[in-house]
Amino acid sequence: MRLLLLVTAAALLMFTTRGAAAQTAAQAPKAETSPAGDAQNGKRVFASHKCSICHGAKGQGGLGPKIGPPGSSFSAFVLYVRQPTGKMAPVTSQDLPNSELADIYAFLRSMGPAPQTPVSAAAGNVQNGKRIYASYGCFQCHGYEGQGSKQTGATRIGPPAISLSAFSSYTRQPTGQMPPYTSKVVSDSDIADIYAFLQSIPAAPPAKSIPLLNQ
Repeated sequence: MRLLLLVTAAALLMFTTRGAAAQTAAQAPKAETSPAGDAQNGKRVFASHKCSICHGAKGQGGLGPKIGPPGSSFSAFVLYVRQPTGKMAPVTSQDLPNSELADIYAFLRSMGPAPQTPVSAAAGNVQNGKRIYASYGCFQCHGYEGQGSKQTGATRIGPPAISLSAFSSYTRQPTGQMPPYTSKVVSDSDIADIYAFLQSIPAAPPAKSIPLLNQ
């Protein structure tokens, strides 16, 4: 009788342990798997929607943050596109469905870490760039030395932290409230001169020492 009770107790314990283990495994959260997107189509969509203007041709960052390769899950990537922060406009599912976002995500994942290369100096005329910068009223939004302004919401552009080509692309097709400047209005050589002028400006000291720069 005693032996029968011990066997029964052992069987019950084994059944309970297996049941608990099975329940725990069922309740354990599954790791999110990335969708099987088409990287080649993602590259095309990324370019056609002009994402490269702010984020760079390989998502390496520029005017916008670095997004390639993505450091977040696909669901977080979708949330960023649909409900972005900063000056990026939200992109609806009608403009860009999740299937194409999956392709862009696959394209960005195929990008390796971008090499950190310094921004090369532009072969422009600093003095002419300073004159053009003032004559076109760039200082009204970006400040006399490209330091940006909290009042206008314009970003800091001096000295530039991006390449001349990215600076030119942003001037031609800007984001936010800045109007586009076509080649009929500002030539490529003038943009190079403005870029050279902004590059000649030393890095600004801390804002606390010159509070007017933030106004």
